[in-house]
Amino acid sequence: MTPLGNPRLHFWLTLGMAKATGVDLQAALHKTRLTQGDYSAMINRCRTCQHAQTCDALLKEDQGCLETAPDFCLNRDLFEALAA
Repeated sequence: MTPLGNPRLHFWLTLGMAKATGVDLQAALHKTRLTQGDYSAMINRCRTCQHAQTCDALLKEDQGCLETAPDFCLNRDLFEALAA
């Protein structure tokens, strides 16, 4: 079993990817479109990803503006649902 990635790093990657794809996680929490459990699960799901360095570079390279999360993003479907 692969160890989980650094919680702090993946917290910031999750927030960065949300922002880059136009998703306001705080608004989703406030409007109850996202529960605290969902939010925690997103970060933990990110922690299992093997593309953290690629993700970090992508977020820096594209200056935080993406139409959609990359194919390798384990939270891509949720970001798309929240963006809709």
